[in-house]
Amino acid sequence: MPVNKRALGIFAVFLLLVGLVTVQVVSTVTKPVPLPPAVTLPDGSTLRLVSVGYGTEHFLPGKWWQRYARHLPLAWQSRLPMASGPAMTTSVPSLGLWLDWDKLDPNVNWDFALADEHDVEARLQPSATANSFAAGTTGPRSGFMGRAFTTFPRRSATMELRLYEPQSGGGRVLLASFRFPNPVREKFPEWKPLPLPATVKHGDLEITLERLSFGASQDHPWRPAKTSEESHALGEFHVTDRGALGHWVPDGVQMSDATGNELRARSWSRNILVGRPNYLWNPHLWPSEAAWKLQFDFSRSEGAYFSTNELFEVPALAVPPMDGATESSFTTNRLGHTLRVPGLAQGSWKFPGRKSSLGTADRIRLEVEVSPDLGRKRLTVVRASDDQGRSLKGWMSGRHEHAHYFAYEVQPDAKFLNFTVAIHEVITAEFLVKPEPFVPAKAGPP
Repeated sequence: MPVNKRALGIFAVFLLLVGLVTVQVVSTVTKPVPLPPAVTLPDGSTLRLVSVGYGTEHFLPGKWWQRYARHLPLAWQSRLPMASGPAMTTSVPSLGLWLDWDKLDPNVNWDFALADEHDVEARLQPSATANSFAAGTTGPRSGFMGRAFTTFPRRSATMELRLYEPQSGGGRVLLASFRFPNPVREKFPEWKPLPLPATVKHGDLEITLERLSFGASQDHPWRPAKTSEESHALGEFHVTDRGALGHWVPDGVQMSDATGNELRARSWSRNILVGRPNYLWNPHLWPSEAAWKLQFDFSRSEGAYFSTNELFEVPALAVPPMDGATESSFTTNRLGHTLRVPGLAQGSWKFPGRKSSLGTADRIRLEVEVSPDLGRKRLTVVRASDDQGRSLKGWMSGRHEHAHYFAYEVQPDAKFLNFTVAIHEVITAEFLVKPEPFVPAKAGPP
């Protein structure tokens, strides 16, 4: 019987491709994770954890073979009945979780947290990537939701997903929890922490981290968090400049650990007790790790020295009425940035281009637009006073959409307000330390 060499060659190439694809699939597809049973929520609905995976792409579960077929060339996939459901993607490998819920609207305001095998919990937020979360319907009476997390307890043998419902009066209620095996557990290096207190020097500036703890309350850095509250990390510092107490305060923190977790604080506050700055933030890394690498940004506060090329004066602005504004056309350039002050606002007023107000109630807020983005610089209001020379009490500051804002209490008889603003660089102080459970200080507010 004659042998068709061309057909044999094509068949050999086909077998080679199948072999290569098989190797790729076996090496890249995470082994299925045993899933816990469904949970009945207080409203009678049923919630199930239907998929746990690891990688940069997370697809809504379909037929069992579809997750393998997604690793085939696109031309081959086009010939198969592939599910076209939504996907979550992240720039770095992440933990992807899919939940199925027999409700029409899965867009609920739930908080997600993960606990490791030692029951140590940390609040989670989806990756900053735009499509790292998903929600929708899977049928006439059912919905789904997905979350992809780049930060999770990678060293733990098991994990527990916990879903909390925030309460209007504060606190939260546990709605459901699901414990499952870690899909990517492996051996990781161990970082050796430095003893505290630890000091970092920048010229004449000395920044000492005296204590690092977890489990502090959001409202008071001198009280442990209650069961109904989220755990916050607390850094306590001593800062000196040329030997005297320095006018430098923590202004952001980047965290990482030996397992590859990286995280930046999204919610934080600070205060100064007895001349020492405290920095409270959330979310934080898992304290069961031997060490955290913390990169704290420090910026100058109101009492610090600023050079003339860092400062600018905002012309006096009239106090705006409630839900109104005093508009301004003031613009200046400093340190390579264009700074524009649209004016002062109060209440629900929105300057042109804003999608929402800043919600500072009866506080007066100064807004400053900066172009290009500040990057490693900060804005600080060095002086704020009214037309009678009285200093204004600062209420809060932050960033909203494209504007930086600073809110103040103003006396009822004030007519005009004056501001001196500084744009300046930040410095970074890095520490490799072990967090400890929070213990209230012996001295401090009740």
